[in-house]
Amino acid sequence: MNEPLIIITQAIPLSLDEILSLLQVVNLPSEGVTEYLPSFLVAKTYTGKIVGCVGLEQHGQLGLLRSAAVHPDYQGAKIGTRLVFSLLSEAREKSISEVLLLTTSAQEFFAKNFGFQEAKRWRYNQRLQHSPEWNLPPCSSAVLMKLKLQRAK
Repeated sequence: MNEPLIIITQAIPLSLDEILSLLQVVNLPSEGVTEYLPSFLVAKTYTGKIVGCVGLEQHGQLGLLRSAAVHPDYQGAKIGTRLVFSLLSEAREKSISEVLLLTTSAQEFFAKNFGFQEAKRWRYNQRLQHSPEWNLPPCSSAVLMKLKLQRAK
């Protein structure tokens, strides 16, 4: 697939319904999206259609990358990679020192492209006890991955 013209931008309240629809299309949970919408990034086509998203729950210096999604019609165009790189850059600027994520199918993608490594879930249970995504039953069987971030200069 040729790379389409895609703009990565902050989500705005008007983006919410489109983000929720996208998450439903790719079968990802929507719990907590409204609460953390200000920390979401979206990928938009030149017509303004949202074709990708990613969010970050900040818990002190710990971030939980969540809701990384690209519409099936746009997969393979490196939109997900661009979204995650942008989100990690913003996390550094917010002085987040470690980013976690839960995945059932993208373990290799996050390891290969960003350096995420498997982690022990029990080590983070207390710190993420108030996370909407962390406590979802479907996420309890997902693989936990972590990435240490270098401070922004």
